[in-house]
Amino acid sequence: MRAFMEGNLEKADLTEAERALMKYVELVTKAAYRNDSRGCTGTSRCRWKEEQIAEAVYIIALFAMFNRIANAFAFPCKIT
Repeated sequence: MRAFMEGNLEKADLTEAERALMKYVELVTKAAYRNDSRGCTGTSRCRWKEEQIAEAVYIIALFAMFNRIANAFAFPCKIT
């Protein structure tokens, strides 16, 4: 769990399918504009259904919105 929380996907206890999805999540989070038809290749190859990938994208977008609202209002961020 610690490796996952630190963003170390290679050492995190994930299945190949979960690791592929997390790499896609990272791509969409950091540079969604770089995504193309190949972006989902790893996720579909790992048998994620199109609906599951779409759900992940919706969640990524929702959290991006929450983060921007929190930043705009300068909400304090405390991670324990």
